[in-house]
Amino acid sequence: MIGSRYFLASLPIQFGRKPVQLVASPDIDDESQEVWQISQTGEVFVDYQSYLDRLDFYKTKQFSCEITGHMNLSFFEALISETNSSLDVDQTFPEALKDPVLRKVQFSTVSRIDTLVDQLHDSFKSDFYPGEHVTAILPNGDRVEALVREKTMFPELRYASGDIQRKGFSRYTVKLINRNDEEAQVDNEHLVRDKKSFTKAMLRSFIKNTVSREPWNGAPWLVKEEFANKYKIPQTVPPHLQRASTAAERKAKALAQKREQGLVVASVANSSSAPSTPVEIKPTPKSHKSKSHQAAMKVTKITQLDREPGTTSNSARASPWSSPTGTPEAGMAKINSKAAAKEDTPPPPPPPPKPIKYPIEDLDLLYQEGPRRPKLHFLSQLPISVKPEPPAVDTVRRVSRSLTRSSLVSSASPVPMNNGIDEGKVSFFLSTWVFLNIYCEPLLLDSFTFDDYLQALQFSSDEIDCDLFVEIHCALLKAIVNEQGVIQAQLPDPEEDDEEEEEEESDEEEDGSSTGSAEDTVRVNGDRMETEDDGEKSRAKSEDREKSHRADELFEDSDGWIQRLKARDFKNGGWQAIVVGVLYRLSVDDRYAKDCEEILKHLTPVGEEPAPESVRRRYLTLDINLRAMVLHLLSRLTHETRSVRDYMEECSEEMTKHRKDKIEVQRTRRDLISELKMLDDERKILLPENTPRSPSPAAASRQTSTDADGDSKMTGADEEDLDGDDDEDGDDTDRGRSLRRGGERANERKRKREAEKEKADAAAKLPKTSKQFQKVLKTIESVKAKIAKQEEKIASFDEDLRQADCARFRMMGRDRFWNRYWWFERNGMPFGGLPQSSTAYAGYANAMIWVQGPDPSEREGFLVEEAGTKWASEEGSDMRMKMNGSKDERMTVLERQALEESSTTLTSPTQYGYIDTVEEFEQVLSWLDIKGVREKKLKQQFEEYRKHIEEGMVNRKKYLAGESEGSPEKEAGPTRMNTRGKAQIDPGVWRCLNWANETMLDEHGHTHFEQPLPRKSGKKKGGAQDKGVPVNRQGKPVSRQGDRYNF
Repeated sequence: MIGSRYFLASLPIQFGRKPVQLVASPDIDDESQEVWQISQTGEVFVDYQSYLDRLDFYKTKQFSCEITGHMNLSFFEALISETNSSLDVDQTFPEALKDPVLRKVQFSTVSRIDTLVDQLHDSFKSDFYPGEHVTAILPNGDRVEALVREKTMFPELRYASGDIQRKGFSRYTVKLINRNDEEAQVDNEHLVRDKKSFTKAMLRSFIKNTVSREPWNGAPWLVKEEFANKYKIPQTVPPHLQRASTAAERKAKALAQKREQGLVVASVANSSSAPSTPVEIKPTPKSHKSKSHQAAMKVTKITQLDREPGTTSNSARASPWSSPTGTPEAGMAKINSKAAAKEDTPPPPPPPPKPIKYPIEDLDLLYQEGPRRPKLHFLSQLPISVKPEPPAVDTVRRVSRSLTRSSLVSSASPVPMNNGIDEGKVSFFLSTWVFLNIYCEPLLLDSFTFDDYLQALQFSSDEIDCDLFVEIHCALLKAIVNEQGVIQAQLPDPEEDDEEEEEEESDEEEDGSSTGSAEDTVRVNGDRMETEDDGEKSRAKSEDREKSHRADELFEDSDGWIQRLKARDFKNGGWQAIVVGVLYRLSVDDRYAKDCEEILKHLTPVGEEPAPESVRRRYLTLDINLRAMVLHLLSRLTHETRSVRDYMEECSEEMTKHRKDKIEVQRTRRDLISELKMLDDERKILLPENTPRSPSPAAASRQTSTDADGDSKMTGADEEDLDGDDDEDGDDTDRGRSLRRGGERANERKRKREAEKEKADAAAKLPKTSKQFQKVLKTIESVKAKIAKQEEKIASFDEDLRQADCARFRMMGRDRFWNRYWWFERNGMPFGGLPQSSTAYAGYANAMIWVQGPDPSEREGFLVEEAGTKWASEEGSDMRMKMNGSKDERMTVLERQALEESSTTLTSPTQYGYIDTVEEFEQVLSWLDIKGVREKKLKQQFEEYRKHIEEGMVNRKKYLAGESEGSPEKEAGPTRMNTRGKAQIDPGVWRCLNWANETMLDEHGHTHFEQPLPRKSGKKKGGAQDKGVPVNRQGKPVSRQGDRYNF
């Protein structure tokens, strides 16, 4: 071993809270014998295996440093730690205190080191010793650095009665260091020690470093030999503190206690005249016999002693069983009855169980007959529209522009009683609605309600377009490809597969396989087909496999849809054809191939020539679930675009700014609250002197006067305010009649002057403190107003933070059965949607509480296997749950779930149910139990937004019934909708047609669908830009001045 040699006598390393015992050195007779030594400990071994075993023992992580308390160290690590810590403690601890502290600790029997440290710190914190550096407080208050030179102790003096005449104190002669070695005499109250030089932690480390204690009860603290020799501290342990004496003392005490117990029995036989021969009674040994039998034996023994010669009859009278009969049988019967009664006493009841600290695991709460969760509604059963019988009209003919819009709506395709929504795809409807409403600002869309969104997906008519449905598609497509024709989303490259196949074909040609002629024939045929149809290589490829659609034939070029989208050509089936191009490009990815193939199969069937007009007609008959899937795919692509990412970063920066501003406002509010508390204390001090007294008759006569008409009126500040108001309101009237009523106005001014004089006289007679009291009251009101203003700012910041939190939608919480609860107005959008939206009068956005089923792992682990509950543990194996008064068998979690969820149980995360009435929402709140961990958090979230949730549910009910304020039923007027016939609409049939994209109209003057085509690149000479006229983003002059005027 390589290492330095340590002196272990003063550094006992702890192993299992006991010092390590070194191996004794062996006797070596032969000097040439080979030995092995551990240099750190100095231990010598003659056997190599013993040396290795000892070394392995030292390398185990089971040692601890006694000074620092660090554990899980090897022996050598603990040795280095103790050596370094010992040097640090020895250098930092004051040298002047080492000797008195060690003398105080020597032979102390305090068992706990914490108690010993506390006692030493209290004893030495106001006691100083020569040679110690302190801070002296001079009579003039100056604090100077000083050195203690001498110490004089004055003992305590007492009177003869024992009362204290003078407390003991010490007087010190100190040398002032920075004052030319001047000296001063001060007492201990005017000396201060540096707090860093004498702390409990430092004192504890010093004691651990210099003192040791043997591991037996009552062992004294002993100063280590090194320090005892240095400070000349006696090391001889007093005899009464040695282990042998303490053990003997403990045995003697135990024996004395036993003898006392035996003497109690012996005192029963002693009478007033003791027997001539003393009787030695030993302690009764333990016996396996009953207590009653032992008591009977004692009585028999004592009776025999009483009958011995030399005893008197007084002994019988003095015995405890003395009775009126004078016989010992009665006393023995009494003792036997007491022993029997003691045996018949039942054992004490067990202590009550510890109270449960709620909240606990929700499923550990007992099943109770009480509120149930209401039955859930499902989206497939939601009536999307209520439609009358469609009139018998010819749908093939072109509708004239003179037709009313309501008749056009009535001619739309009928909706079956079942809305056709697949319950497994409800998440697509919800996710797309949430995405479009959260990111409606970067997409330039008006917000819309969830009911209108479902109607727009269901609406289908060849006569009229639904602006909501069209604008959603156009806005998403414009975000995917910008005006420069650059794709903003990550789309798969359709040419990669073709290049790979070409490479494979070239490799096969080089190999020169025997089937080359047949492949050449196929390839030639393929080339011939390409030549005839002017198609691409993908058509030849599609001939080899079963073709399910003809989306690749819709555009002549593979990037044709990009060029059309760049030009914003959405009319005449343009946006439907662009959707086909995007889906065909996306179908290359295996993740989206299945969904895209199903949609493309309907839009571009094999048996029909693909064209934009045919795609538009086929889109009218597209299933509502496939429509939601299209929007879901487009939304996923749009989420990756730069415009959405920039909006998210902008919201993140805005949230950071709001948080900083909120912290400043909260700090200001906290300061104002502190100021208000001080003012309120001042008001309480001044309140007794300013308590209003009962008014005297003279004061009442001064307060009330009578005018010329005999009407009584009040004088003072109220009258002045009223007069001022009258002057302001009646200014024009007085001007018109000032010449005829000048005397009345003069009398009015005179009355005002008299009222002001009376007010001033009354104020002068009030106590002087009342002005201060009034000032305090006004200041309190002012501070309260400021606090209210700051609280309004905080609430505004909270609302801004909630709306800007768009990166991730937040769940409301989970219930006891691990169902997820969502309220899709929780964050990322204003309550009820954008206030400037065209359907803002609806007053809600979603207004439903959605319940999502648990994950398969959660259902299997927590509901089926009941993991995490007390029933899954061994402690709960014998427990039974009470149900209808029966304890025969325990109800499982699945059985309990079926009962409490009213038979509308969700079993997978793809299943969603909802509640949409205030009564059902309140029933859910009453069902939730705050004693459970999950439901407590869920109920807190519901209570926080309860007002907005219930308000939205009420507004939704009114909106669906056509009773909302500002709805078209009440305020009929023209609508800005893209239709083939402009006319009035019937909002009771299709409410989604009331929606208009006001955001895009206000921003650019047109909708996404009606965006004008870009102008030609050639510019006319003498245009607005050439003339230096400022233009807007559309290239038009911002003023009326154009190129028509050439001055």
